[in-house]
Amino acid sequence: MIRHLGENRWLVLDTLAIVTGLAGGLGAVIFRRLVESVHHLFFGPVLAALPGGDERMVLLPVLGGAVVGLTILRFAPEARGEGIPGLMESLHKRGGRIRARSGPSLLLASIVTIGSGGSAGRDSPIAQIGAYFGSILGQRLRLTVADVQILAICGFVAGLAGTFNAPLGSAIFGMEVVMRRFRMVDAVPLLLSAVIGAATASAFLGTNPAFTPPEIDLVLAELWLCFILGLVLGAVSLLWVALASGAERLFEKLPLRDGLKPALGGFVAGAAGLYFLDYGIMGVGYDGVDRVLSLVSGPSGSDEIPILLFLLALAAAKALATASTLGSGGSGGSIGPTLYIGAVVGAGLGLIFADVLPAAEGHAPTYALLGAGALFAGSAGAPLTCVVLISEMTADYALLPSLMIACATSYGIAQMGLKGSTIYTLNLLRRGVTLETEEAVLARVPVKDAMAQEVVTVDPDATIRDVRERIVEHNIRGFPVVKDGDLLGIVTFDDLRKVPEERQDEIRVEDVAVKDVIVAYPEENMKQVMDRLYQNNVGRLPVVERENPKKLLGIVTRTDAIGAYERAAENQEERAK
Repeated sequence: MIRHLGENRWLVLDTLAIVTGLAGGLGAVIFRRLVESVHHLFFGPVLAALPGGDERMVLLPVLGGAVVGLTILRFAPEARGEGIPGLMESLHKRGGRIRARSGPSLLLASIVTIGSGGSAGRDSPIAQIGAYFGSILGQRLRLTVADVQILAICGFVAGLAGTFNAPLGSAIFGMEVVMRRFRMVDAVPLLLSAVIGAATASAFLGTNPAFTPPEIDLVLAELWLCFILGLVLGAVSLLWVALASGAERLFEKLPLRDGLKPALGGFVAGAAGLYFLDYGIMGVGYDGVDRVLSLVSGPSGSDEIPILLFLLALAAAKALATASTLGSGGSGGSIGPTLYIGAVVGAGLGLIFADVLPAAEGHAPTYALLGAGALFAGSAGAPLTCVVLISEMTADYALLPSLMIACATSYGIAQMGLKGSTIYTLNLLRRGVTLETEEAVLARVPVKDAMAQEVVTVDPDATIRDVRERIVEHNIRGFPVVKDGDLLGIVTFDDLRKVPEERQDEIRVEDVAVKDVIVAYPEENMKQVMDRLYQNNVGRLPVVERENPKKLLGIVTRTDAIGAYERAAENQEERAK
């Protein structure tokens, strides 16, 4: 319909971003309502129909896992597990194109997994539903690969913002983790979608923060404790990523039908949750975080050791339950559980810090929030996201300095072990999928395949007025200057503007043309060309023979570079099918 948007590209994209943001926000509302309904079904009539006491709750995520494994995943295997790696693969390998059947399958699988008591977050499914809408919208409008990618990520951040009521943190997460690049041109539509998504969800769900924020009362002397917390959570990040990845490998090797594996994962989650019924091991778990904050909010006393052991067991139980749920094929997100585990570990450290520094007495709930952000920063490779996200989720920015120290430290420690990978990219690497940047894609495209071979040139004896007429005729802002087949220079519209109107019939092209021409060679790649265009602030390069720099072979422009990327991405998408 509108394959190329021309000069109005960003105006159209921003408008579509608003539409996508609205859909992402509504998706967050609908998803949460459906999860609540399924939860009431499983923990109401289904639970009542089962014989026994509290122990029968173990069977609920088993039943949910069986439903997911034997029905939904049978027809849409891409709906299994943590969905962000799959989205990243679609963005980077398939040009942002998501299959039409993926959205409904993901919706059903995640609702049943979480609603039945599987340990998973609603964050990733909601965000993926938004991405699904953005991708399908872009495909229906026949937008370019780059524009479909942007709309898909707009839907993703809108859903995430609707989940956490954190538009800025969600937009940064989209760029920092999913897109893996920061560009101002991308930021505008992403921010628009995130704000609209958060506002839409808030209109239906309210603006209450995801966690009940404690009183922020850290003192300057405690900043070094934030550094220690970051060191510990960085190490915990490595353990958490190893557990999540190891659980997936373990379930893959089990001599069991794939359709039955989510039921087994549900059993592990149910068994772990049975010992901590009031602490959110089963399901999303945000209510469990609030309980932990209440548990550690008082002054430390003789019961500190039992509480520390309880918190350690709680973190281990949530980690095991989540790794089993998602690793077995249950559908859901890992952001919520990661925040949960980090908060519990942070709360325990806060109790220990109170013994070291009297000024830290009673500050354990604050360290819990720092721990949540630090673990997410380390495991997801998202320090900037976490600094902003936790501040928005708690509706208080007084923690910013402490968050910066804790998240940056945790990220640094985790990357020493992960070596550039994250909890998301490790999933892809195991399947042999590497995520290429735009630069890497362009580096595979030779200039000879991207350049225009039919070149409009001008004679050095032509007048300035002649060239201005050719600019209007061909809608080109620059021409190589050629005489007798030899390249003599290049003249652009900016060169012509320097000539007064009254002298345009007497001054020749050779008088204003640039003689020291920056060129490209056919055997170079488009990444080299783009770097040269940027470094020299020019819009086009003549392509010449390396042995004979005066022989013009073609011309390459920024538009050619974009077209080369589009074709390479589309070819990559075809190979991925």
